[in-house]
Amino acid sequence: MPIRSRAISCACAGALLSIITANRADAQLVFGTTSTTTTNPAAVYLDVNTGTATTLWNSAANKKVNGAAADLVSRRLYTNDAARLNFWDFGNLGTAPTFIAGLYRTQDNVTFSATGVDSLAWANGKLYGGTSFQSTVFKRGIYQIATTSDGAATPHCVMTPLWLDPTGVGTTSGTLVLDGLDFNPADNKFYATQTADTTASGGTFTRGLYSIDAFGTGALTKIADFPAGATGVDGLAIGGGKFWLTDQVAADNEVYIYPYDPATSTYGTTISFPLTDATSRATGATWAPGALPEPSTTAVMLSTAATWILCRRRA
Repeated sequence: MPIRSRAISCACAGALLSIITANRADAQLVFGTTSTTTTNPAAVYLDVNTGTATTLWNSAANKKVNGAAADLVSRRLYTNDAARLNFWDFGNLGTAPTFIAGLYRTQDNVTFSATGVDSLAWANGKLYGGTSFQSTVFKRGIYQIATTSDGAATPHCVMTPLWLDPTGVGTTSGTLVLDGLDFNPADNKFYATQTADTTASGGTFTRGLYSIDAFGTGALTKIADFPAGATGVDGLAIGGGKFWLTDQVAADNEVYIYPYDPATSTYGTTISFPLTDATSRATGATWAPGALPEPSTTAVMLSTAATWILCRRRA
């Protein structure tokens, strides 16, 4: 079904029990939400070409999504609900992810601090998380995350620092807010969304999209502003030659997806997805080709998973 353009959001929902025959390589964006409404999806798989969106699993306690990253080799999706790390194997439509352990920051593998993560990214075969969690001991920044529990009496998914906020050392009032995070293998850099404008209080950051050369010079560079009127963009995925920024807008009961083209430094047509949750919630996103079941099994799996057709609105 082709996507129709409208001046306003016109996302329409409906369960479809037919087989999705579109090329799986085209259905690549996974986005999530921390909606607590169990009839809302927690994770959605979107074909960015046709607008077909399929629910991977519905919202449930500790299974919501405010960060997502895909390990394409192992065909596994990692998500987090605050400080809880979960995994979901590709193809398991309708099945909630499996809990691994809590996320804990450490600098010495002796002292651990439970830490909510704002965003996840898969880079060079490892999982990373962006955190702005307040602490007088630990810096905000990008941490490498163990993808298995360490087996301690209180099991940890250990987070060790990779790149830390250059403006805030052990402070609860740091100015860096890495709400969306992903890795771009094309230039070996992380990219992140900064959702707080700190200039009014003497900070150095304005809202927008930033690159972070965590494996190189450590440089933090602003790439672009958010689209006009967008302030809470807290999900980010990189794939298909574009950056996909996500934002749940409570007043509209929608998740908005803003495609950004780094080659032209422009935003494309906004995609909207309906929710029945008029509350400000977090979102997460990742690029995950192949996460749906193969076509031969899709008919059975879709009997319990909702499929939606999204419409676009002009930016």
